[in-house]
Amino acid sequence: MIERKAVLEAMTEFFAENFPNVPRDNLEGMKASDVIQQSLDLVEFVLHLEEKLGLEININTLGEKLITKTFGELADDLVAIGNG
Repeated sequence: MIERKAVLEAMTEFFAENFPNVPRDNLEGMKASDVIQQSLDLVEFVLHLEEKLGLEININTLGEKLITKTFGELADDLVAIGNG
C-alpha cells in the first residue's frame, strides 16, 4: 500500500537533491512544468519515485499528466496506481 505522504516525501527528497533552489514548502501546489524543464530530469524524477516507492511507473500512461498536473495531483495519481 502506497501512502500519499510517502509519495510527497519521495518527491521532496528528489528536489532537495537535484533542484535545491526550488522552494519545497508548497510542493503540492506547484506544477511539474514549473520545475522540470528537461526530459532527462523528468526520467530521473520518475526513476527516483519508482525506486523509493517500489512501483513501476509507465511514463506513457501518465504522459502529459507528469507535466500538466501539480505535484499534489500527481501524488494522488501515483497512490491510485500503487494501490490499484
